[in-house]
Amino acid sequence: MRTLFSLLLVTFLCTCVSAQTVSGRITDAETGDPLPFASIYVPSTKSGAASNGDGYFQVDLGGGNKVVFSYLGYQTQVKTISGGNADVQLVSESLDLETVEIISGGEDKSYAVIRRAIAKADYHRNQLDAYSAEVYIKGTGKVNKIPGLIKMLAGKEDREEIEEVTKRPFTSETTSKVEYTRPNNYKQQVLSKLEVGDSDFDANQYFFTSFYDPLVAGELVSPLHPRAFGYYKFEHEGVFVDQDELINKIKVIPRSRGEDVFEGYIYIVNGDWAIHSLELTTYKLGFQIDITQRQAEIEDHIWMPVTTTLDAEGQFFGVAFEYHYLSTVSGYALTLNPDLGGYVEVIDEKSQPEVASQTKKAKKLSELEQRLNEGGEIKRKDLFKLMRSYEKEEREKSPEPEVVKTYSFVQDSTVEIITDTASWAKIRPVPLTEQEVLAYAIADSLERRDSIVSVTSNGAGDSGVEVSIKSNQTRKKPHLRTTFFPDPFFNPVEGYALGGRIGFRNTRKQWNVGFNPRYGIGWKRLSWQADLRLGRSGKDNEPQFKLSGGRFLRQFDDGPAIEPWISTYTNLFNGTNYIRLYERAYGQFDYRKNYGDAWRAEATIAYEDRRAVLNSSNNNWFGLDDEEVYAENLPFNAERGPVGVVAPAAIVKLGVAWRPGLEYVMNGKRKELIENSAPTITASIRTGIPNIGESASDFTALEASYQRRFANGKKGNVDLLVRGGTFLNRETVGFPDYKHFATSELVLTALDPIGSYRLLPYYLESTNKEYLEVYGHYQFRKFLLTQIWQLHLAGLKEDLFVNYLYTPTSDNYTELGYSIDNIFRVLRVEFVTGFRDFKYDDFGVRISIASTFGRF
Repeated sequence: MRTLFSLLLVTFLCTCVSAQTVSGRITDAETGDPLPFASIYVPSTKSGAASNGDGYFQVDLGGGNKVVFSYLGYQTQVKTISGGNADVQLVSESLDLETVEIISGGEDKSYAVIRRAIAKADYHRNQLDAYSAEVYIKGTGKVNKIPGLIKMLAGKEDREEIEEVTKRPFTSETTSKVEYTRPNNYKQQVLSKLEVGDSDFDANQYFFTSFYDPLVAGELVSPLHPRAFGYYKFEHEGVFVDQDELINKIKVIPRSRGEDVFEGYIYIVNGDWAIHSLELTTYKLGFQIDITQRQAEIEDHIWMPVTTTLDAEGQFFGVAFEYHYLSTVSGYALTLNPDLGGYVEVIDEKSQPEVASQTKKAKKLSELEQRLNEGGEIKRKDLFKLMRSYEKEEREKSPEPEVVKTYSFVQDSTVEIITDTASWAKIRPVPLTEQEVLAYAIADSLERRDSIVSVTSNGAGDSGVEVSIKSNQTRKKPHLRTTFFPDPFFNPVEGYALGGRIGFRNTRKQWNVGFNPRYGIGWKRLSWQADLRLGRSGKDNEPQFKLSGGRFLRQFDDGPAIEPWISTYTNLFNGTNYIRLYERAYGQFDYRKNYGDAWRAEATIAYEDRRAVLNSSNNNWFGLDDEEVYAENLPFNAERGPVGVVAPAAIVKLGVAWRPGLEYVMNGKRKELIENSAPTITASIRTGIPNIGESASDFTALEASYQRRFANGKKGNVDLLVRGGTFLNRETVGFPDYKHFATSELVLTALDPIGSYRLLPYYLESTNKEYLEVYGHYQFRKFLLTQIWQLHLAGLKEDLFVNYLYTPTSDNYTELGYSIDNIFRVLRVEFVTGFRDFKYDDFGVRISIASTFGRF
């Protein structure tokens, strides 16, 4: 009897355990089509799950029997299930346009909804002191195309990696424990992981963010941004009932489509004014990113995400990618903020003037705080003001005020790397489709050598698919890389010059060796220079040392003033010559070290044996007649006239850069800098030392600069650079040691628009006296051409800019310009007018590489 009783008990327990799991398929009730990635929520475990791409699902009931099935555009179903198999058919949702009158008058109903949701966004963001949950993320992706030019320019090892990347899809699955502590502290601890291939797409920035934040993923304007009405228009498309809650469907329409806004739909819970779900699209660097999120009421009036899907597809410089991610959240454990009540009714003054006039006016913030704590009615503007005050007090209590967000990613040796499908089938809340299982097998086989892949299927999702992979070898990536870049070009001093750069790089020990030989056919001379770099400044604040030397030609402005390939074109095709060169036999030592993100120190010691050189070649293709010659290799300067003499020099330069007031996001133990959160201030001293070798240089030059980029609200971005200096001692200053100003007399230029002039003649205003440079650029979010949304969406930008220069001879040189920037994400076209003493001087058009602002 004891044995029989034991067998019956075991059978009963097994039956109970199996009954805790329910599986099935979610389909459209009318068509029978599967509904991929439908949201599934189990209230007893506060857990979310999703169906797979074929509509199949499997969830753990955790002792309960209530399951909520939902899909955007369909009526939510709440089913009582004891376990086993349960197929679900969802019915299309019908919107009711007349169920509730939210606002009277001519204004669209959506604006009253969004105003309340915006007012309550800070409240929802601070509603919890903390929470924890388990997050499952599945990602797949692949490179669809890599242009042949990139393959051609890559080294042998890099070409092999490119070929592998295009054949090897990226697949990953992770389960993590996520902990959040108010106000902005996130910790993600990876529990189990499977990853095949490499991904360059950061999906976590979208999963671990909140649409209650003004900026989503740090840069995208949320539809609930405090100034959302400056970025968006809204339309109320109707309401529907979901589990006794009235849900408003709001269409989000950007006023100007672009890379920093969303379009699509956001669903707002009536009364709570919380996010119920969303389906939004945005664009970034040529990618279209689609985000769909479903939230659930985890506790009364507390809505949290349970499923999120993200799809990104596009091209960047001809390289085509696609990525697909799915995230589900389960096991929520919430800790409420005791300072905030569970429910606060928001009174919108504009749509409810009578109710607002009857709402008791609070004379002090303390009265509003009491009302907020107890729950009740608060005017929208009062709630907004109160939450701003509340968050300000929280920030003042922060031990590190420069840290605006903390994100900790933990993945240690205890992480379980699970590679077999059967084990993941027990863990993942979303079954794999047969195609996904096959993709795992193929991707992993390409990751290994001599792999044997066996796939069998009975057509029932990943629980019915078996994958077997046998392999013992993995590919080892070499740490020593070699590169060769040919560098043929022409200049009138050397004539046709043949050469290139041979490079050797050790990626493990961080050293680089480069050698540049070049033979000038017209000059009949071999030039060469070499350099050795040790360390990589900026990585863990390691210093970088560089030792270089050789006998080579150099431009007087080592900017350089003109890119050699641009000069080659103007020489051979136009017959014009602007490049000015001298020969130097030199040795130089450079040191650079970052002390954190805020400070950088630099030092240079150099000795140059300088020699003037003359033109030796008159070759050209179309530019010159037989009797014409190139302009002489003599810089012309307003202070000195033609410069034909250079002398040896020993130079020492010391510099420092400082960025005060930086702000960070904490990522584990590492601070990640928020771009453009602080200005850059630099100072340097440069000295010529006589009597070292044949050096006659004897001068001391000081320089300082201030550079900052900041946003002007929704209108655009401002870039400002102010730089000035003087020569305290100018006993002997060789022309290469003058202060030269970056400029371009050529239509084609590669100079950064911040820090360079566009029409100023080369070397004309170079000086060994005092000088002042001012560069101001304003990049519009929406101006003339960018009013056309297709151009804005393609990344097109428009700028207005002003450049100013003072030297003793410059006559207050000023440039005013307009530019069309980021054309095809590569080019920039500028229309510039120059003035001297505020009188017209010149006009020109410049074509350059698209702007790169905010350099440090």
